[in-house]
Amino acid sequence: MPHTLVRALAVGGALLVLAGCADDEQLDADEVARGGELYDRHCAACHGGAEGGQISDVPPPHNAEGHTWHHADCQLVDITLHGMPPREGFPEMPAFEHQLTEDEVEAILAHIKTWWEPEQREHQAEVTEQVCD
Repeated sequence: MPHTLVRALAVGGALLVLAGCADDEQLDADEVARGGELYDRHCAACHGGAEGGQISDVPPPHNAEGHTWHHADCQLVDITLHGMPPREGFPEMPAFEHQLTEDEVEAILAHIKTWWEPEQREHQAEVTEQVCD
């Protein structure tokens, strides 16, 4: 399937998801599309895409089967920009502070959020409100 068609389908799918986000954080379709391009370039090779895998996969997926939605936006931005050292069962998460800006990481998060169930987005928004300034 040509890349432009794949991108169009992904954006179209994101728009359908966004249409169902009445009560939770509203996601901007342009930001989601930009985040999708950035995710494909910087994240998908390790974390997979919307179909992802299971929470026990290493590295973990960012879709509804993973655990990303348990973390606040500010924590996810920090991990992405500054990385994480290896820990038992998990490899090092490299820092992307020299490849991505905070704004680009936020666009990636907007894209990832389209993969989550409404309840997961709602929970994650509450965690973000409690944890982030």
